[in-house]
Amino acid sequence: MACCKRLFWLWLMSPILAAASGGDFQITAFDPDGQITWTNAFTRGVCTVETSSVLGAAWTPRQNFFTTNSFGIGTFAPLPTNAFLRVRAVQISTNTPQAFTNLIQSYGLLHTIAGSGADAGNDNVSYWQPYFEGAFATNVALSRPHMALGDTESNVFIVDKNSHSVLKLTPDGRIHTVAGTHNSGNGPDVATVATNVDLNQPNGLWIATNNVIYILDTGNSKVRRLNTNGMMTTTFTDNNGIDTGRGLWVRRDEALVFYCSGNDLMKWTPSGGTSKFNKQFNELGNIIVSGTNLVVTDRGDNTVWLVSTNTGARTLLFGNGKTSLVVDGTLAVTNSLYGVRGVWQPPIGGYLLATDEGAQLLYVDITGVIHILVNGFDDTHSGDGKWFYSLAYKFGQLRSVSMDNYGNLLIVENDLGYVRRIDFQRLTP
Repeated sequence: MACCKRLFWLWLMSPILAAASGGDFQITAFDPDGQITWTNAFTRGVCTVETSSVLGAAWTPRQNFFTTNSFGIGTFAPLPTNAFLRVRAVQISTNTPQAFTNLIQSYGLLHTIAGSGADAGNDNVSYWQPYFEGAFATNVALSRPHMALGDTESNVFIVDKNSHSVLKLTPDGRIHTVAGTHNSGNGPDVATVATNVDLNQPNGLWIATNNVIYILDTGNSKVRRLNTNGMMTTTFTDNNGIDTGRGLWVRRDEALVFYCSGNDLMKWTPSGGTSKFNKQFNELGNIIVSGTNLVVTDRGDNTVWLVSTNTGARTLLFGNGKTSLVVDGTLAVTNSLYGVRGVWQPPIGGYLLATDEGAQLLYVDITGVIHILVNGFDDTHSGDGKWFYSLAYKFGQLRSVSMDNYGNLLIVENDLGYVRRIDFQRLTP
């Protein structure tokens, strides 16, 4: 043990599994203001900071961190009282029951963080009311939300298609309009206060690492830029129109944009304008970029594809094109991904998938094996305040899945009008 200022105590602990890099997993530095470093962690794993007021008593998990190499740094909120501290490590890289158990036990409770479900279910209807502004988000009726993404300041942004707006959920649980007037229209392209710009059924969203927000203003066939100062401009207009939309990805320097338009995966550059990058899809869902590839969901074909960002050529990644439900623990390429829409890639690799008709949240590990994280069925909405992983149905139709800066999972139940969160937080034993 070594004594630190503020009477924090540091206790070094061996990992739950053997360290991957040969040496002992150990804490190398600690700042009582909330920063800790370690070495010899797993290259695909999770580290958990735990505290205890008395040695020999139960340890309380405080914060999880994904590990992608041997060395790591974690930052957590300083504790108000003296405490002992330790860090535990688990591995997730292998296709073993233990590795999957390590993953699901790193996540905790399921919550509804936005949406009341009131009057939801009707498409092309806005449920927004003026008194929703600044209200607690779980008391607000959402209007077919499509995407929820987190920024670096613990805010969650929601593109709410039928209220023609982008909403911000702040850490205090309240909701605020940040773009759109809640009236359908085609606002100005020049720099304008974003809440004075009419949007038309926006249903795609992307947040750059500098917290600049990009909006797929589908009904106006535009990609708009919401700066951190609240001003909005139009990045470009697709003069051929955007059909349905949904998927959007923008490089931070804004020199490359990919977006979805019905059956077509589209590309835009400042010099080349818009072009059809790949025309082989049935009905596109969402997109992300992984290395030199796009990962693209085809909701209409029940499949997921890799598309080269250089050539536009596609390769089947997962899905057999059929409409039955997933068989847990089997190869993802041989499974039906019924209405797959959402896709996200965790730092440790693999993929998170969200299905519409199947209403399932899925995880494909790095070996290509698919696992059911959360089951769903039609208009089901349940499980708040409980550990997320069980056989019970908890979700209705899903539109998207993402991961915020803290590793929490954000899931959108579109038809019922909810945004859910699964905490990246171990439950206290």
